[in-house]
Amino acid sequence: MNSRVWFLLLAAALALAAAARVVGADRTVQFDAAHSTVEIVVQATVDSFTGKLSTYELSGTVDEQGRFTAARLAFRFRDVLTGKPKRDQKMHEWQRTAQFPDASFVLTALTPVAGGDTRARGTLTLHGVAREMDFPVTIAREANTYAIEGVAPVDVREFGLPVIRMMGLLKVDPIVRVRFHFQGKVS
Repeated sequence: MNSRVWFLLLAAALALAAAARVVGADRTVQFDAAHSTVEIVVQATVDSFTGKLSTYELSGTVDEQGRFTAARLAFRFRDVLTGKPKRDQKMHEWQRTAQFPDASFVLTALTPVAGGDTRARGTLTLHGVAREMDFPVTIAREANTYAIEGVAPVDVREFGLPVIRMMGLLKVDPIVRVRFHFQGKVS
């Protein structure tokens, strides 16, 4: 082979090695379920309540500078518990949990805003419908430990769910607030 071909092969090999280092640079964040919570705050004319997500899967990665590059929250709607079994059953009938058991949020971007906060953007899939969301989050970091929290308003009508009304006067606000706190360490 002539020197030009060798040079091109060497340049290609170095470029691939550099790309592999960049791709491989992301590190996994191990979230601590004991110090993390997801709550669904529901306002109603009577009997407002907060449901808790008892089980979920959360994954995330950060780059070499410690910035999040990806995050995904997945859960089964059946794992949202309100503390009242009858209310949980009615909620699952309303949401048609048997037909639409799974939900997820996939982060697509984090954008810093004035005041030190951050806007999170991503896709929420609920009740078989995927919608883009944008909401504020606070990300605190101390060494390799992260704390992420925020409140994401979710209008259930955008996911094909009806507004709950009872006896003509009582109503459940169709905008629920998902309040979360996640804590994790880079592995």
